[in-house]
Amino acid sequence: MKSHASILLGLLAFSCPAVTRATPPPSADIRRDFAALATAASPRSITAEEWEVASFALFQGADRNQDNFLETAELGSGAISRDTLVTADENRDAKLSVTEFMQVRRAIFKASDMDRDDALTYFEFELLVVLGQYGWTDANRNGRVEVSELKEALAQSFTQLDPNHDGKLTQEEVPYMGVSQWRLADADQNGSVTSEEFIRGYLLSLGAI
Repeated sequence: MKSHASILLGLLAFSCPAVTRATPPPSADIRRDFAALATAASPRSITAEEWEVASFALFQGADRNQDNFLETAELGSGAISRDTLVTADENRDAKLSVTEFMQVRRAIFKASDMDRDDALTYFEFELLVVLGQYGWTDANRNGRVEVSELKEALAQSFTQLDPNHDGKLTQEEVPYMGVSQWRLADADQNGSVTSEEFIRGYLLSLGAI
C-alpha cells in the first residue's frame, strides 16, 4: 500500500498549475500498484469502492497514534506528505481528519474518472500519475479533467518530460508510459514523439478523437 500511495498523493499538484517535479515512476511500478487495487472481480479497473477501501487503509497506516487525525509529525517521511495537510486541511487546525482526507481522495478519483463510469481503467490510472506529478488546472472548477484542460496539462507535462528541450520524447524519457500507450503516441514508429503526438496518443486512448 505504501508504494501505491507514494505515486498517487501529489495532492498539491492537483487543481494547480504545473510545477517542476521528479520524473514519474516506471511503468512496472504503476502496473504493480494498479494490480494491487484492482481485485480479481474487476482486474481491468479500480472501482470507486476499491478506491475507498484503499484510501481508508492508507490513512490508518499513517495514523500512528490511532487518534483518527494526521498531524505534522505523522507526515513527510512516509507516503503522505505535508503538502497533503496543506491541501486537505479545510478548517486550518493543522491536522487532518479522516473526513478531510477522504474528501480529497474522492475528489482525486472523480477527476481521474474521465469517462465518468465510476471506475478507473489502467489508462486513467496512468494519467492520474502524470497529472499528479506535473499538475492540472481545473479551469471551470467542476472537479473533472475536461478535454481542453487535459490538452493543456499534457502540453505542460511534455515540457517537463523533455529535459534536453529538443521538442521530442524518446521511450527512455517516459519510462512511466506503458507499451500500448507509447505505440499509440509513436504512430509513425520513428522512435520519438512530438508534443502533438504525445497529446494525440492520450486523446485516442480516452476516445476523445
